[in-house]
Amino acid sequence: MAASRATAQPARHLTAAAEADDREGFASLLGSTIAPVRVRPLADGEFRSSLRSAIAGEVRVSVMSGSPCVVTRDADLIRASDPGFLSVALHRSGRAAVAQDGRHCLLGSGDLVNYVTSRPYELTFWEPYETVVITVPLAALGSHVDTLAGRTAIALGTDSGPRDVVGTLFEGLARKIDVCTAGEANCSKEYLADAIVSLVLAELVDIPPLGAGEDLADRMLAHCLSHLADPGLTVESVARAHGVSVRYLHKVLAPRAITLSAWIRRQRLERICRDLADESLHGRTVSAIASRWGMTDAGHLSRALKSEFGLTATEIRRSGHWERGGPRPVEGLRAATG
Repeated sequence: MAASRATAQPARHLTAAAEADDREGFASLLGSTIAPVRVRPLADGEFRSSLRSAIAGEVRVSVMSGSPCVVTRDADLIRASDPGFLSVALHRSGRAAVAQDGRHCLLGSGDLVNYVTSRPYELTFWEPYETVVITVPLAALGSHVDTLAGRTAIALGTDSGPRDVVGTLFEGLARKIDVCTAGEANCSKEYLADAIVSLVLAELVDIPPLGAGEDLADRMLAHCLSHLADPGLTVESVARAHGVSVRYLHKVLAPRAITLSAWIRRQRLERICRDLADESLHGRTVSAIASRWGMTDAGHLSRALKSEFGLTATEIRRSGHWERGGPRPVEGLRAATG
């Protein structure tokens, strides 16, 4: 379905699987479904995006996926007359971040995060991603509206504890979107909407405030992800950018068992692998792809790839497939290349 058709649909109807191959089209899809935003692609090659969405009462359930990009709701896009919504997102895949109200959190697979459409926010997806977003009118949150709207951009895991119930609900709703039928909301959908709101309130209203050190760690890692293309990105430059000493930087990252220089190296190598395996980028040289991610020493790159993934750049390019954590070799590739 084209973006223009999705925009023209009645607000309480199902939005079928809609796709866009440019940033304006994707921004239009998001604007008609959640809130007006701007979209900026982050990766070279083709830009792809997908949005599936359905209404249950006053609650909208959406599944977003696509190419790396930044989605920004700037102040100039927000009007006083706009209805306010709380978006609760379950991040399913790809490294991402949410920034709002001066906070910045990184998201991994299975993390929940809140943000509100009545204030500026920014969503950054550094990798191909998928996320499930439940959008609830602020008016439906009753006396808890200020609490939830004030706890934005804080990542919450769903791998243990009572919040795994919320994660399970989001996953189930995402699977049901494709079998929904278009039409006005009926009583069962209204009851489902009430249940969704109640569960969100029960499990998310007690979100603990984000600690200063935890917030700074996310800011530093997000800074690194945004500056991987800069060959001058170092532990020292990150410390300077955040007004702290190198010693304090290591102290802040210690609870996450991260050595920043090694972490930066790994992030660069993973993105180089992704681009090497991307058929649409096969016209680019290995050196050009490496430079795109801040690595200018071709000899060092070859050794680093072999050490990190056990494959050369040529083998990675021939594999034609990449997953987070490393490339997947083509069956028999090693035997063929000796």
